[in-house]
Amino acid sequence: MTESTESSLDGYDFLDIGSSKGGSIDFARDQLGGKRGLGVDVDAANIEHMRLRGYDCLHGDIAQMTFPAKSVRFAVMNHVLEHMPLHKGYKAVECAMTVATDFIYIRGPYFDADAFLRRHGLKFYWSDWHGHACHLTTSLLQAVLRRLHLEDFSILGRTAVNDSLDDSIHPLDSPADQHQYDPREHPPKSSMRFNPPLHREIICMVRLRDIPYWQELLEDHRDCRVIGGTLTR
Repeated sequence: MTESTESSLDGYDFLDIGSSKGGSIDFARDQLGGKRGLGVDVDAANIEHMRLRGYDCLHGDIAQMTFPAKSVRFAVMNHVLEHMPLHKGYKAVECAMTVATDFIYIRGPYFDADAFLRRHGLKFYWSDWHGHACHLTTSLLQAVLRRLHLEDFSILGRTAVNDSLDDSIHPLDSPADQHQYDPREHPPKSSMRFNPPLHREIICMVRLRDIPYWQELLEDHRDCRVIGGTLTR
């Protein structure tokens, strides 16, 4: 049974949606300037793990939970939305925009090149994971944001993939649910250069109001390049 769908955020300055085992709470403190975060996860085993490690967290389905409006500075969804059906992902973003005052941070796998890679007999290893219920491309994410009237955002591509020799790339006949490519374990693949480069991840930062540190947030992502959105560096 999940906990109450109405939860207080007193004493917290960020909400981490889909916390898994707590790593994204650490990330939000270390990289996004958070002070104290509350994690939410639908998996009871993850919640038990986080509590044993000393994290503050709630067990619940974010699509069915409510929090006081504008009660934290920011909300984080770190490798979460791809694990949800699109309608639940929409509700998660809606919850984030309701609860946060300053910004939303979304991060996940790069799915934009799936069709391109298929045409060349290739795939990213995460593109056929059974746990990825939604292949959230940048265009689909932008459609979700605009439907929620979120018009101020930057989408960044993180960690360039310059060619098919990168270990994130598998041949199409490689089994599903794999990780990094290993020529000793996986079928051979063709060699090709990608121009422009592909990416391993996307990061979307949504600005909810004018904040003096917005440019600093963007500049902290020096290993990324802007690939979409309405706000640039």
